[in-house]
Amino acid sequence: MSEIDLNELMTTFVEEAIEDIAALESGLLALEVAPDDAEVKQELLRRAHTIKGNASCVGLTSVTTFAHAYEELLERIHENAMQADPAVVTLLLSGIDTFRRLIAAPSSGGAQRTAARSLRVASEKLDRMLDLTGEIAIARGRVQQLMASADYEAIAEVEGQLTSLETELQELIMGARMVPVGPLFRSYTRVVRDTAATHGKAAQLITSGDDVEVDTTAVEMLRDPLTHMIRNAIDHGIEEPEQRVANGKPATGTITLAARHEAGSVVIRISDDGAGIRVEGDRLDKIFEPGFSTAESVTDLSGRGVGMDVVRRAVESLRGTIDVDTSIGKGTTFTIRIPLTLAVIDGFRVTAATESFIVPMDHVIECIELPPAERSEEESGVLLLRDEIIPYVRLRNLFGLPTKTTSRENVLVVRHGSAKAGLVVDELHGSSQAVIKPLGNYFEDVPGIAGSSILGSGRVALILDTPTILRNIEARSQV
Repeated sequence: MSEIDLNELMTTFVEEAIEDIAALESGLLALEVAPDDAEVKQELLRRAHTIKGNASCVGLTSVTTFAHAYEELLERIHENAMQADPAVVTLLLSGIDTFRRLIAAPSSGGAQRTAARSLRVASEKLDRMLDLTGEIAIARGRVQQLMASADYEAIAEVEGQLTSLETELQELIMGARMVPVGPLFRSYTRVVRDTAATHGKAAQLITSGDDVEVDTTAVEMLRDPLTHMIRNAIDHGIEEPEQRVANGKPATGTITLAARHEAGSVVIRISDDGAGIRVEGDRLDKIFEPGFSTAESVTDLSGRGVGMDVVRRAVESLRGTIDVDTSIGKGTTFTIRIPLTLAVIDGFRVTAATESFIVPMDHVIECIELPPAERSEEESGVLLLRDEIIPYVRLRNLFGLPTKTTSRENVLVVRHGSAKAGLVVDELHGSSQAVIKPLGNYFEDVPGIAGSSILGSGRVALILDTPTILRNIEARSQV
């Protein structure tokens, strides 16, 4: 077998093993709740046997040996020779961690990263995509023939067909990127169990909307923020069993993960029925500030907000928002809203100096002409708009672009959350869809840039990170 074939086989093994290990973990957690469930026991055996057989095929002796021992332990439970009590389940769950280390070791994580980026797409969707690419190629060939005959009416007709075909192809591709949140949500059952046990508490996870689909990139980027919020909820929100009972609550706390579609967005809520959050002045948004800790502003809770600035940045990198609502003694809910797809953005294109920028359309409020009295070479200022003072910044100054003499400047008024500001630009080009392209490491140290897109002219337009720009404007205006 060639090295390429072996690498492909190893990648396939890792992809399937990750799924089998996740199923083992979920099954063990289910078995802890229902120790006599024969179907769960049988499924656990099947998964362990599959891992053992596949590992043997790719020559992973260590995985094969461990899976064999693991399978024998599951066999004893299946035959009722051993009871699946919490201690045994804990032992088997530690074996899950061993499986993951063994799976990652042969490829130093490389095949595992590949697996994380892979998607399963229904064959009929792929067939339709292939058909569409063929139809588009035929239509483009027809356009070339018509151009030679200068039949512009026929060219316009075929161009309309091309647009329709490309739109359908784009929708199919975006649909192929969508995955249900169920597997992500269920993976936190173990996090809730282990974190609660570590802190001497009891907690359960309830999920809803498991079939709601989100962009696959969002699933990976939300994994760590959700983990942080769930651990925080148990560590600092859920009370100890004795305290909960004394307060008239069930001894076992509840963490809820819920997802739903709402007006072209995906809404994810993380709730707990714990003690709630107290902050000075009831400014809940303070918990998202860097370095904030409730230990400095609360008597009976501490540390609840630590690291939430990182969570906010992760959500905003998905062009999303995060809000918090709390009720003292009853619990806390975090609400995350993210776009349905991350591959395409509805944006408003503007020009500053000689560069094009795209502002996410859901952040745009209105466009106005900058009053002549406000025109200057200053980088920033304030504008009175319908009795409201709006701070603004010139994009050309913000990004160090060459000064351009212009007889007219425009203000794009944008908002993110409760913050509102103006972006002064030279030209307004209106709204359009843009395909997002990553920037790599080129602009990682430039605040205010979220990505890029290729315009119809072939030029590159930078997509603005509106939340970061607004925070910077707000900080300057306070100074």
